[in-house]
This record gives sequence, structure tokens and C-alpha cells, in this order.
Amino acid sequence: MHIEAELDAVHGERLRVLQDRLQRPLEEVLGVAIDAAFRHLDAGSGAGDRPASLFQPLEAIGFVGCIDDDEQLSADYKSQIDFFAKTGSAEN
Repeated sequence: MHIEAELDAVHGERLRVLQDRLQRPLEEVLGVAIDAAFRHLDAGSGAGDRPASLFQPLEAIGFVGCIDDDEQLSADYKSQIDFFAKTGSAEN
């Protein structure tokens, strides 16, 4: 099969990195990627024909979660806690 495609900069670079790491021709790298995608889809086929959850790989490595918040939260978290709800006073 002949494939002609234009990738964005991020995916183009990722494909180049894969090819460098695998030390294989582009055709073989694409074959590996396609096989990996099929394995990922097959892993989720236990629940009907629904594809595997995007969160399954994260759960497999023990990822808990993330939020977008104050970068200094670990240093000044006490200033953001509502102590009144716990102690009845504004300060702890």
C-alpha cells in the first residue's frame, strides 16, 4: 500500500525519534505503530466493541491525577485552606 501523508511538526518529530530509536526503515516503524494501536484497541475489547479507555495506560502506571493550579501551592498551601470549616476559627 502506498501512503502519502503530511504530519504536523510534533508528530513528524516523534516519527523521526521512533525511527532513530528502532533503527528500522520508515515502513517497519509505521508497522510497529499500527500493531501497537491494534493491541491497545484489543486490550479494551472486553467491554463490547468499545475501544480501550485513554486512561488505562495512566492507571497502569499508577497515575493519580493532576490539576492546573498555583505553582507555589506546596509552599503556601496554608493560606488557601479554609480552616474555619474545620476549627471554627479563621486561623490555625
